[in-house]
Amino acid sequence: MAALAPRGPLAGAFRDVYRSIARLADAAGVPLFVVGGYSSLRPAPGADRFVSDLSHIPANLHDEIRAGAALIIEDLPATPPTLDWVFVSPALRFGARMPAERLGRYRLGDDVAVQPEDGGAISAADYALGFVDLIEKDDHHRAQVNLGH
Repeated sequence: MAALAPRGPLAGAFRDVYRSIARLADAAGVPLFVVGGYSSLRPAPGADRFVSDLSHIPANLHDEIRAGAALIIEDLPATPPTLDWVFVSPALRFGARMPAERLGRYRLGDDVAVQPEDGGAISAADYALGFVDLIEKDDHHRAQVNLGH
């Protein structure tokens, strides 16, 4: 599993670090689960990813968002077919600045954003529950998924 952010000391090396992690996982024959970002998702099947229009996002976050999305748009699909990977994006409302109540459940989507049933955020505990389920169930391969309420 990998959960790195393209900021601070990793800002310039983020994608190279993930390429190295992918090579190591492939050589070891283990699946790679990556904590992804919401902006790499699509609003509807076949639509452009959210990252294609960042006009509503502060400019100082654009490079970080683009680097994270590049993992699923370019880097992971380009890995050897022997590498099994899953890119797991959270719902839009997720994180330390958007705490949410633990519900003990989640909704699973693919590369199309799961819209929250109640407009609420997914808690870190419910995101973790979904993430562990993905690992244990082993139903997704070389795919992007997202977890929401």
